[in-house]
Amino acid sequence: MKRRTFLGVMAAPMLIALVDGTSRPASAFAGTGAASAHPLTTTAGRSTFRVGTHRGAPCLFVDDAPRFPMYLFEQEVSVADGQTFSDAGVEFYSFIEKDSYLDLGWKGASWQDFSVIDRVMQTFEDHVPTGYAMPRVHLWAPDWWLDAHPDDLVDYAIDPGTADIPRDASFASATWRTEAGAKLRTMVRHILDGPQGDRTMGITLAGGLYGEWLCYNAEYLPDTSEAMRTAWIGHLKTKYANSVAQLRAAWGDPAVTFHTVVIPGTGERRETANGLFRDPAASRRVLDYYESHHRVVVEAIDHFASIVKDESDGTLLTSVLYGYTPDQGYMPQEQHHRAVAALHRLDSVDLVTSPHSYYRRAPGDDGAYRTYTESLALHGKLFIDEADDRTHLATSPILFIYATTMAESLGIIRRAFGQAVTHATGMWYMDHSSGLWYADPAFGAEFAKLKHWGDYSMNVSRARSSEVAVISVPTAELVLGGETDTTAKLYEGPSLGSRQGIGELSRAGAPFDRFTIDDLVDGLVPTHYKVYVFPDAFRLNAAQRVAITALKSGGRTLVWGWAPGYAGDSGLSKADVEALTGFSLTQVNAPTSSPPDPSTPLDSEDFESGSFAGTGYSAGAGGAAGTIIATAGEVIGGTRSVKGSAPASTDWHEYLYTKAASIPLEANATYRVKFRGRTITAPGAGAYFYFVARTGTGGVPQDVGSNQWSDAPGSVYTKEFEFTLKNYSDYYLIWGIHDGGAITVDDITITKVKNAGLPPMSYHLDSAAFPGVTETFGGEIALEPLFLPSGSGFTTLARSTESTPRPVIARKTLTGWTSVLASTPPIPSPVLRKLYSDAGVHVYTGGDDNLEANAAWISLHAKTAGTKTVTLPTPGPLYDTGSETLLGLSTSTATFTMAKGDTVLLTRSNPLVTGGVVFGFETGSFATSHFTGGFGGSYGTITSTPSQVVSGSHSAYGAAPATTDWYEFLYSNPATIALSPDTSYTVEFVTKTGTLPGSGGHFYFLARSQAAGAPSDRGVTSWTDPVATVHKRSVTFTTGNHTDYRLIWGLHNGGALSVDDILISRND
Repeated sequence: MKRRTFLGVMAAPMLIALVDGTSRPASAFAGTGAASAHPLTTTAGRSTFRVGTHRGAPCLFVDDAPRFPMYLFEQEVSVADGQTFSDAGVEFYSFIEKDSYLDLGWKGASWQDFSVIDRVMQTFEDHVPTGYAMPRVHLWAPDWWLDAHPDDLVDYAIDPGTADIPRDASFASATWRTEAGAKLRTMVRHILDGPQGDRTMGITLAGGLYGEWLCYNAEYLPDTSEAMRTAWIGHLKTKYANSVAQLRAAWGDPAVTFHTVVIPGTGERRETANGLFRDPAASRRVLDYYESHHRVVVEAIDHFASIVKDESDGTLLTSVLYGYTPDQGYMPQEQHHRAVAALHRLDSVDLVTSPHSYYRRAPGDDGAYRTYTESLALHGKLFIDEADDRTHLATSPILFIYATTMAESLGIIRRAFGQAVTHATGMWYMDHSSGLWYADPAFGAEFAKLKHWGDYSMNVSRARSSEVAVISVPTAELVLGGETDTTAKLYEGPSLGSRQGIGELSRAGAPFDRFTIDDLVDGLVPTHYKVYVFPDAFRLNAAQRVAITALKSGGRTLVWGWAPGYAGDSGLSKADVEALTGFSLTQVNAPTSSPPDPSTPLDSEDFESGSFAGTGYSAGAGGAAGTIIATAGEVIGGTRSVKGSAPASTDWHEYLYTKAASIPLEANATYRVKFRGRTITAPGAGAYFYFVARTGTGGVPQDVGSNQWSDAPGSVYTKEFEFTLKNYSDYYLIWGIHDGGAITVDDITITKVKNAGLPPMSYHLDSAAFPGVTETFGGEIALEPLFLPSGSGFTTLARSTESTPRPVIARKTLTGWTSVLASTPPIPSPVLRKLYSDAGVHVYTGGDDNLEANAAWISLHAKTAGTKTVTLPTPGPLYDTGSETLLGLSTSTATFTMAKGDTVLLTRSNPLVTGGVVFGFETGSFATSHFTGGFGGSYGTITSTPSQVVSGSHSAYGAAPATTDWYEFLYSNPATIALSPDTSYTVEFVTKTGTLPGSGGHFYFLARSQAAGAPSDRGVTSWTDPVATVHKRSVTFTTGNHTDYRLIWGLHNGGALSVDDILISRND
């Protein structure tokens, strides 16, 4: 069986499981799986794990105590990383297996091999002395099962031909779910009954591409399998009440029956009625299919998660990778997760995880979450960020290595932590190399520090404080045709260097919360937000429009992205856009022209002239990488073909180009390229032949039509690719070889199949509203139709760069609310900042640095080097966790000097009195502590005498003769250790007796108001311990109605006492 490396190189699928099972209901969807043959035997003595609410947000509880969910994830827990993270106090670990990703061990129809899971669980136990495991189990179907169940394999609308692509079971396959579910049940039982059963907290269930519940090979348009068709029929019967008449009316097809439905092919999926839009009424069949295509994924997740819950009697947590924001704009919409609302509402899933942005994770970028975080919180799900940022110690061939120094590595590690505490989520630091990325003591020290502050975050508010809500419509994309996912471009941009939707929100200076439109319809989205952003509301049903309309009051600002509300239940309507936004609009489409004749190729070439001269082609890179040959057995047709050949040591060998001047390709038009090929020497492992269209000016980031193949030598085959160009007029076509091989190609035809649509619109910001901002925005994403503000009564914030500029972004004040229309993306951060300020949203920072914040935390990641100022919504305590400095108790602003990629993490609390700081005296001076000697500093010292020190090298120390009545030798400083009135505190400290007090004497502790004196005393505690005794003490008390309490340690009737390791915690 072919396997895939952990570095993300695709080969074939992984193993999975089977056996008969009985049906039973499972949370939101029906699940199946055989019931356990014996009761749970490992619950006694096990810790309990659950997700509940703590201080305003979902939280992981272990034995009913809140825990900060910081994990280590790697292939297998290495000795080095196990030690590093254990020393840092990390309790939670997730892992797979180095070679197989960790599967169900399903080797045959009645053979399940647990040797791999046993080994990796034992490795965890060997390398982590204490803590809990959450293995990630992949549910890929094994090859022998796929061979036996051809109707249950994912199939495609585009025939992959002889391409060596991975195979997998269809998510819709009832056979796969039943049989794999039974094997999963057996594995759960095996783990729970095994040596590490009591240390297993849950299981991450992984399916599909990379285990992320994505279909393999989305570029071929899945899933046309019989299993999918069967599932679709079931959904259609439910949707249309088992009425053929209703089905026929909805589809406009008088002949269709449930059992004659056919899954839409390539043409139907890509067909559009106006620009990028299908007609929702006329395309009901396609929309119904896509709804089912995505629903079956969540049904499968629920099925397997329910089995874990059932077999473990609810003691195991379940985790899945699903609900990502679409981000791969170069892929078709089949690639992404769309049934997000259904997943969020499953009772069977506890944790949801995804990596953060791959587009923007370099030092200075935002590294934003790729999920709907606050929506998950509404539904009681705890999000776990997969923080797989590569440090400067990572090496090729791993991708996405951006950090080049330790400082940059620490900056991105802190950035990920800042995301977690500001969103009250969990995280796992992920080392793909299992031991190399964190192989420096500086990382261990940083992880220990971050774990401390993560634990501290459990002591303060975890609630969000955003005044901006972003409402997404994950299913809107279904109404769009074309080849690639448009919504992904709206969120993440078409290329790495672009201004991108989520990136602009992250740089606008105010935190934002993310929900789905379903949350709004269900009345779950809070109404306190001042600004609501709708980036992809171009398709809305009646209920969604009603929910949005309810927001049009209270002085709120609603910000619309492209074509809001254009697609509705009954069709496409400009009037609906106008009604939703309150603008009069001009609809802009590409000029109409006669469609191209697909029977008339733009160019045909058979190379029979024996020379590139006089053709529209060249010999590839350098003009000499390819040759025209006449070798028998290699020529495809006629007497000549083009040949490319390269050794395995050659990374990229481009042997055939079209000449842009000879075969001009129109920007934004769609082309089909067909040719014949013959493999002469097969590419090696991981190598392939490829085709791509590239622009000379835009370069690799603007590539389209990328396809790879690795057919076996011998037979002649035909390849056919269709693609739409971007807004560049200098595209040329490339045939190449990656990592060696030899191939001939011939009989190339290039056909224009669709005229260019509306080109992307670029724009400038209004110079009066945004003085000094001269950047050109937009101009990259082709969207059609566009809706531009017209008439009067609005303020123009941006105008197109056309010779006659037109409004692109405009604001209109309406009764009770403000409408802002951004006709084309992105909505730049300067515009967002202005809209926020005008709406009364607090803007923390005025630059383009990346900011996250909640009620208790602020994280700032510097986009550029320089001086940064953070302004708080209200004055209050502010503590810099990096420098471990209390910046003030009534702080309004704070300024920092930062390098690009630095992260400053601030807490809007005073850790000195909320359990965040253990006070020692290691500096040797009261001046650098938060304490003083007693009686104006005349009593008490800091000692370094070994016999007097409690821990470390220094302790506070007081000594007096028995003739001294009261000797107060240690005071807290009320200016920093500020105790609130009428508040409960616990003070913990460690003491060491040097000399016993005289007759009737004792040591003592108390809290006293300086103004009120002894009558205000609280927490009065006295003791006498034998000489040299070290004792940890804890005193809980409630202050009185005074604001100047300080803590006092003293001696009555003499003696000598050392004090150290003081921890002050507020008891909320």
